[in-house]
Amino acid sequence: MTDLFSPAPDAALERPEQEDPVITQVREIWQEILRIDDIGLEEDLYDLGGHSLTITQIIARTRRRLGVEVSLDVFFDNPTIAGLAEEVTRLRGELA
Repeated sequence: MTDLFSPAPDAALERPEQEDPVITQVREIWQEILRIDDIGLEEDLYDLGGHSLTITQIIARTRRRLGVEVSLDVFFDNPTIAGLAEEVTRLRGELA
């Protein structure tokens, strides 16, 4: 049984020691654009204040830094750092 008065672990701060480099880059892009210091892998872009201009900026920086063009649909299907990182990894695999 969990203690209802204990604070829940902060999901944004829970990271493996060796985080995937794609996740690290995607997280940094989101932090820069949203101006939020720490964002969890499963936090929803829209809940963080993201909108169409934010998405456009994320797509442009992802293209410049990671070398892939992600579709706008990614942000509707899975608007999380984990979702975008998965799509970047998939697209990079297609280019290899």
